[in-house]
Amino acid sequence: MIDTTARSTVLDTVRGFALFGICVTNMNVASAFWSIGGTPDDWYPLFDGTADHLTDATVIAFFSGRFYLLFAFLFGYAFTLQIAAAERAGVAPAPRLVRRCLALLTLGVLHVELLWLNDILTLFGVLGLLLVALRGIGDRTAVILAGALLVAWTALWLLPDNDTRDVYSALDLPGYAQRYAGSFSSTLAAQTELAPFFLILVWVAQAVPSFAMLLLGLVAGRRGLLTDTARLRRRAPWVLVGGLAVGVPVSAVTFVNHLGWWDAPDYWGSVQGAVDPLMAAAYLAGIALLATSRSGARVTAILAPAGRMAASNYIAQSVLLMLVLTGYGFALADELPPLAVLGVSVLIVAALYTASSRWLAQHPYGPVEWLLRAVTYNTLAPWRIDQGA
Repeated sequence: MIDTTARSTVLDTVRGFALFGICVTNMNVASAFWSIGGTPDDWYPLFDGTADHLTDATVIAFFSGRFYLLFAFLFGYAFTLQIAAAERAGVAPAPRLVRRCLALLTLGVLHVELLWLNDILTLFGVLGLLLVALRGIGDRTAVILAGALLVAWTALWLLPDNDTRDVYSALDLPGYAQRYAGSFSSTLAAQTELAPFFLILVWVAQAVPSFAMLLLGLVAGRRGLLTDTARLRRRAPWVLVGGLAVGVPVSAVTFVNHLGWWDAPDYWGSVQGAVDPLMAAAYLAGIALLATSRSGARVTAILAPAGRMAASNYIAQSVLLMLVLTGYGFALADELPPLAVLGVSVLIVAALYTASSRWLAQHPYGPVEWLLRAVTYNTLAPWRIDQGA
């Protein structure tokens, strides 16, 4: 029998890896959004050189659209651990799960209003409530429903006249870029003004595929996929090879299309979106294989502490992002080209990996995890580890 109650080092390791992908993607999006010149009707990117396009194309082709799906899968997986914990304690899981989801939703609203427009916590909080209602769904039904959602979502975006390229046409992009590059107060005003628009945008673009991945994560968690090392080693190579075999060629086309080397049809973005879940699965499988091998585990060991406090690091990424790029701090969005922003992303993640290890040497939970646990369990856990004990 598989122990689905055990905390998985692989789970934390994949979470830690996903934080890297999220940081790279978010920094690239933020830099592009806040480095625009011109007028509302005739705007242009401030960084338009070959290196800039190569960096953007790499992030768009191999990072964008994968890592929020990976987080959604892991969120669904962790749901089973929460349910198992409640059952071990002899209490009903639903009230705990509802409190946790409402706490995530509240945290997400604060996050999007104050820090980062493309917040996923609000999305996960609400979808988590839906998952609470469906927690008794059978594995087969969950997989079929997830597949149907992904197919229907892809088909929807392939419909004629379904062009989302002008989604930002109503925004004064150069004006907002100037406000984010201004003072603390102008940045805060722009952030709170744009928050409702981006909340809707994230829901429209990510809710359906995210819920599909939540369902798949729920099934994987029930079956202890990340704690059954033998089965993981047998199946992960197939997922890795299969996902990359389909995803890399499609992503390569996205890469050359973004560089203008080939004029892809309008529906190509939907094709890329259709294979993003496969790429996310391949990334998960690759990291899981490394984490379960003797030599690879030494390489991936730095990821697990960051994954244990993923929510804290997700918020910390946004804080550092805003400090570097906006009027909250240095306002460098219009001075750092995409390649430099990529370098800053790596430095931020490296700092968070190091800080996570040091924090967990003294504390049992990350600060956000401590707060979520307090709301979930209606009790305060110890803040620090009793070194004497």
